[in-house]
Amino acid sequence: MHGPLHEISLIEVLQLLERGRRSGVVRVVGPDDGAPRTITLHRGLITAVEPDANDAAVQQALRRRFLIGADDPVGEVSLSVREELRGRLARNAVEMMMRWNRGRFDFAEGDTAAGPLSWSADALVMALIGDESIRVELASQLSDWHAVPRFAPAGVIAAGGALSLTAVDWRILDAVDGLRDIAAIAATLDEPLEMVGMHVTELARAAILQIDSPPENATLEAHQALEAGEYDAAAGRLRGRVERAPHDAEAWRALGLAEVGAGRFEAAIEAWTVWRQAAPERAAEADSLIQAARTMMEALLEHRE
Repeated sequence: MHGPLHEISLIEVLQLLERGRRSGVVRVVGPDDGAPRTITLHRGLITAVEPDANDAAVQQALRRRFLIGADDPVGEVSLSVREELRGRLARNAVEMMMRWNRGRFDFAEGDTAAGPLSWSADALVMALIGDESIRVELASQLSDWHAVPRFAPAGVIAAGGALSLTAVDWRILDAVDGLRDIAAIAATLDEPLEMVGMHVTELARAAILQIDSPPENATLEAHQALEAGEYDAAAGRLRGRVERAPHDAEAWRALGLAEVGAGRFEAAIEAWTVWRQAAPERAAEADSLIQAARTMMEALLEHRE
């Protein structure tokens, strides 16, 4: 069983294999054909996602989160914490693959054993929909992730109730400087936006942090300028925004649109390349825009020649 992802999505493939209680390995190749993924199935259930959620990835994630030192064995962290992290890594990877509309899949049937995961494709879809709902609600509360957390005054913190801080809480607090917004903090920590947003919200409820509205909404102003056809004005606002917040993926995306509108295709490609890096889950969309800009640039050069 094999085919292109633009004809049948990965989630449809997984649902078909689940209903048939099939065992084997699905090899998935996305926009980057040099980085294939594999999803192992046992009787229709997802049991492993590699390399994104294998043992090496879990170990790397534990070190990146400072849960173990560079030379500490993985066993220093409880099995439940390790498996929870594995599940998070696997879900992020599958969600990314579900968005791919370029590439292909190949299913090789074979004997498999139960693995560290045991996911139903249908249940996974429902969980991802729930995550997206939480993400949308949090984004609305946190000014589309551009709200800026800062430490509450010492007296306010002292008056707050007792709170048991997690390792993620400590990492977020270490990144809070009163300048970076939530999107920038999430990018710095290499953690999902919604998870960082939830922790920041809880820290604010505990009177440790205060959440300020963005000092300005340059991206919104730039979108208004784009709609009015004022491409140079939009590009100017967005360049200022990405200088202050280089991890603002939406600003990089909009900057590419402004540059194309102004006829600066090379600059648009540069902006969308950074956008692709800042938002890997939207790599397929970024690749399409980059290819379109290259096509327009080549056509313009041929016309001039």
